[in-house]
Amino acid sequence: MKKSRLTALAGLLALLAACGAEEAPRLTAAGPRPAQIPRREARAPKADAELAAVGRQSFQGSSAFRCVLHAREGLQINFRTGDPEMPAVAVRIEDYTGSGPYRARLFVTGRSRTGALVTSTGEVNVQVSQRALAADGTAAILGGSFTGSYGGPAGKGSIEGRFEDCRYSAYRDGPQKPANITAAP
Repeated sequence: MKKSRLTALAGLLALLAACGAEEAPRLTAAGPRPAQIPRREARAPKADAELAAVGRQSFQGSSAFRCVLHAREGLQINFRTGDPEMPAVAVRIEDYTGSGPYRARLFVTGRSRTGALVTSTGEVNVQVSQRALAADGTAAILGGSFTGSYGGPAGKGSIEGRFEDCRYSAYRDGPQKPANITAAP
């Protein structure tokens, strides 16, 4: 009888020791593998936005997205994955002036191990193409792609994304014509 009590007590202690002992994912010295979305030829249906993130906050698939004015002249592209483990990704180009390559800030928001919302930051290389939507040049349709990495409380990883047909208004204060958007012929 005494031996079975000791065995039960040892089992209980082992269970208690395991509680809360969750560790962060272990990475190799090379870090996580780079994120990569399927190339256009490999995709079946066309999606307007796709994301691939590799790390603690991993995701691959289509995404809802929106292009918005950030501050006075910048561009922010917000992605919502629909995945509760990675609910939001934002790419922010503070000096946006039209089509071309940019170095942008990246914000990846996910859940901590306790369930709280946390954000990791990073940088991405972005290529944006822009075409005028309105004849007065106040609105445009954007498309592009980006790749980069992030790290912080939401985890560490790499990300790649692509977006198309994103409506963007360069000014929120009325119909003045911005210098960075020209009407299409």
